[in-house]
Amino acid sequence: MKGRGNRLAETLEIRQVLTKPEDTKMTKTDKIKASIIGVTGFTGSELLRVLLAHPDVEIAHLVSRQYEDAPLAEVFPRLSHIKGLKISNTPHDKVAADSDIVFLCLPHVASQEVIETFLGKTKLIDMSADFRLDDAAMYEKYYKTPHQKPEWLEGRFIYGIPELNRKDIKTADAVANPGCNALLVQMMLLPFAGNIKHADVFLLTGTTGGGAAPRDPMDHPVLTANVRSYQINTHRHTPEIIRTAQIKEEQLNFTPTAGPFLRGIFATAFVECDDDANTSVFNTHPFVRITDKVELTNVVSTNYCDLSFAAGNSGQMIAQGAIDNLLRGAAGTAVQNMNLMFGLAEETGLTFTSATYP
Repeated sequence: MKGRGNRLAETLEIRQVLTKPEDTKMTKTDKIKASIIGVTGFTGSELLRVLLAHPDVEIAHLVSRQYEDAPLAEVFPRLSHIKGLKISNTPHDKVAADSDIVFLCLPHVASQEVIETFLGKTKLIDMSADFRLDDAAMYEKYYKTPHQKPEWLEGRFIYGIPELNRKDIKTADAVANPGCNALLVQMMLLPFAGNIKHADVFLLTGTTGGGAAPRDPMDHPVLTANVRSYQINTHRHTPEIIRTAQIKEEQLNFTPTAGPFLRGIFATAFVECDDDANTSVFNTHPFVRITDKVELTNVVSTNYCDLSFAAGNSGQMIAQGAIDNLLRGAAGTAVQNMNLMFGLAEETGLTFTSATYP
């Protein structure tokens, strides 16, 4: 039996075919009922901020185990102008029944524990790493714990990078959002995919990439006036990167590094390959910009991924890229995926006028 999200997508598709372009705008009763589970973390709160401004979305439930009927302003004073919303520990089965789509913003492993409450009952976007990979052994290797639901790794979720899987995302009812570092590096290496002999990637990320809970090595006070690398060649996003780049682990050196700023990821890749970058792979994708020079301030607070490609020495190509880790690296891509799943224009609710500067 199809869920409410599937019926809504079909209704929108029929309307877009049968009506004139000027009549296709959704009415209030057509709005997508969206819920966020784990709304109080950085990703959840950023997703809420984006959804509140989305013209075709209304919030159904905001869920956190830490609160019961807490007014939004109590948890997020910056959103005190938004009236009528509360954060509660709502039972997950009720959230599924009341929602056209649910965003799971839970830690790794936690999504596995609740996933069957939602699968097949509503559309679902999982922001954790739990269903990004298709190999339980690879998951255990990098996340240091066995996967509890390996049966759901074999095609049940679509990997949620529109630049890779737009067609499949459109018909999906369950999407696994990519990791923030993984998304940027995949975009940098995608123009070389299948032709890479070796790649060395240095990546610099802001402290919000480590989540809201203070923890080493991403805690902001520890990184004030400091830069430090972590999980060199063991980073959890490695399996996502090598799958898209069509390389093996030994063909990649990956050096994630945390820097003394809040938002954004900047990376440089030295790629040994036989061909130039095939940037035409991005021709139909609205949130990729090919530029002469990549700067972090040009993408922070936007959903854009900026990329540049230049010839290096000894047959190498140098790729650079930057994204906002909380938007394009998380909430923004999730909303892109939602738009595709419901037959909306991919850019809907994401065309912020410009980056915040300075």
